[in-house]
Amino acid sequence: MSTLNPYFNEEANECCSDANFVHLNKIPNKAIVICDQQGVIIAANIDFCELIKFEIVEIVGKKMESTLFSKIGFLKEINSLNNLLNGKSKECEFQFFKEDGTNKIIEIRAEMVRDKSIGYFFKDITKQRNLQTELQALTKKLEKLNEDKSRFISVLAHDLKSPFNSILGFVALLKENFRESSLDDIEKYITYIDGASKNTYNLLEDTLEWIRSETGKLNIEKDSYNINNLILDVLKNYHPIAKAKNINIRFDNEHDVIVFCDANMIKSVFRNLLSNAIKFTNKNGEINITITVDTNKTKISITDNGIGISEDSQVKLFDIKEFYSTNGTAHEKGTGMGLVLCKEFIDKHNGTLSLISKVGVGSTFAFTIPKL
Repeated sequence: MSTLNPYFNEEANECCSDANFVHLNKIPNKAIVICDQQGVIIAANIDFCELIKFEIVEIVGKKMESTLFSKIGFLKEINSLNNLLNGKSKECEFQFFKEDGTNKIIEIRAEMVRDKSIGYFFKDITKQRNLQTELQALTKKLEKLNEDKSRFISVLAHDLKSPFNSILGFVALLKENFRESSLDDIEKYITYIDGASKNTYNLLEDTLEWIRSETGKLNIEKDSYNINNLILDVLKNYHPIAKAKNINIRFDNEHDVIVFCDANMIKSVFRNLLSNAIKFTNKNGEINITITVDTNKTKISITDNGIGISEDSQVKLFDIKEFYSTNGTAHEKGTGMGLVLCKEFIDKHNGTLSLISKVGVGSTFAFTIPKL
C-alpha cells in the first residue's frame, strides 16, 4: 500500500493529484496506519504493527479503536484517544503505563491522505520527554543553587563587614584615647580586636576552602591512612583548648583502622567537629571519640555532654543559606561555615554526615568513609 507523503495538508492533496508517493515502510521513525472514511483499517506499516504488537493480517479490516492499543500499556486518557479516532481532534500526546513500571509516550497525529482516507501517524517521544523532564529538574536545581549562593555571598559580606567595623571602631578609640586610657582599658580593646581579627581570619579561611571546593580547584588526593593517626594529629592541638575548660576527651585507639581518604579533608572535618564539641560543652564536661567499622564503611563519632542543639537549629546547620552560628558556652565565636565545609568534604568521599542531639543532654556528630 502506498500513500502520499504525510507532511502535506488536505488542500495540497486536492490540487496535487500527481504528487510523489512514498511507501509506508520507507517513512522513518513513524508508525503509520491508514483507515477508510468509516474508520476501518486498510493498511499499516511494520512500525505500527510492532507498536501495538499485532500482525498486519490481524488488524486489516478491523475498526480503528482504542482497544487496539491495550498491549502497549495502560492509558489513562482513553477519552482523549477516542476523540482523536473520532475526528474531534487532530493531534495529541498519550502516556501508556507498562507492567514493568516504565512508561511510553506516543505522539499521534491524524491527517487526510489520498482518496479522503485518514492517516494516523505515531511517533515514540518517550526519550525526548524524559530528557525534557530531566532538563527541567536540572534547571530548577541550578536556579536554586544560584539563589543559595547569592544568599550566601550576601550573608558573607555582612558577616565580614560587621567584625571589621568593630575592629576599626576599637582601633579608632585606641588611637584617640591612647594616652588617657588605663592599661586595663587598652588590654580590653586589644583583646577584643584580637578575638574579632581571628574570627574574621577563620571565616576567610573557611570561605576560601569552600570556594576552592565549589570551583573544583580543591583537588582530592586519596590514599590509605590509619584514621587513628589522623585523629591524634588533630587532638594534640586541641587538648590545651579542652584543658582550659577542664573538658575530658576520651579516645580509644587500641586497634588500627585503615581508611582510603584525603587526609587533609578528613582532618579538616574532624577538626571542625571537635572544635564544635569543645565549644558547646560546659566546663568539666566530657567528649568521647569512637570508631566503628562494618563491611561497607568506617564511622567516626564525636559525642559530647554539652548544651545540645534544638530541632529548629539542626535544620539550619548544613544549609548554606542560613550561615548559622551561635556562641559557645564560654562565649567562643564561630564562623557558621564549618559544618557546610564538613558536608562538602564528606560528600566528596561519598560518605555521610549525621547529627543526633538533644537540648541539655548533648550531641553526637558522626561521619562515614566508605570502604573500597
